[in-house]
Amino acid sequence: MRIRVNFERPYAIFYLGHLDMKTVIERGLRRSGLPLKFTEGFNKRVQLELGFPLSVGMVGEDEYFDFFLREEVDLYKIFESLTEAFEGLLVIKRIKPLPYSARSITSFEAMFTNIVVGHTVSDISKFDIENALNSILEKQEILVERDYKKKDVRKFIDKLELYSFRDPHFEILMTTLYLREGSIKMNEFENILANLIPVEFEYVIRKNTLVLDKGRLLTPFDLNF
Repeated sequence: MRIRVNFERPYAIFYLGHLDMKTVIERGLRRSGLPLKFTEGFNKRVQLELGFPLSVGMVGEDEYFDFFLREEVDLYKIFESLTEAFEGLLVIKRIKPLPYSARSITSFEAMFTNIVVGHTVSDISKFDIENALNSILEKQEILVERDYKKKDVRKFIDKLELYSFRDPHFEILMTTLYLREGSIKMNEFENILANLIPVEFEYVIRKNTLVLDKGRLLTPFDLNF
């Protein structure tokens, strides 16, 4: 039995990296008391497939992971067990049974809607921020250094818009793409923007996750298997 879980990663643990999140989820599943399926080999692990990575400093309001059970279990019992096991860590929103052979979430290209929360570090206006965002969108190429190589991250930025501004605090609505070649990291975007205007990011909220399947954008729950 394969179960897809839709959850929220709250601000309280936004400092965790992707591998740390995997450990948190695996331990939570072990606490659930559900008949989990484990990997083969000497060092057995919970059979688990994480969704798209969240960077350190990111809150996730629409996140996913899949796990596997050795036997059929009532969905209500699964939901209640997960909710109790992850209390104080993750918010379990909903679950869905899937075919065992369903594609992993990260095998799809995706689109994320993010809210970037930050503040200015000198006296700049709303129009300065808007001009900087437009300047980024107008670029054909934006090179960043990653693993000692130059990588063009412009293709991963879909939309940028100043969502709110109450000097010195701002929120930017940012839509990013997850493609076969990867995606943009939020610290890279912070450096790109900070090179244009004096700003610092506080945290980022991933509000929405959509995957691309046969030309359609769908939630990972709405995929047809």
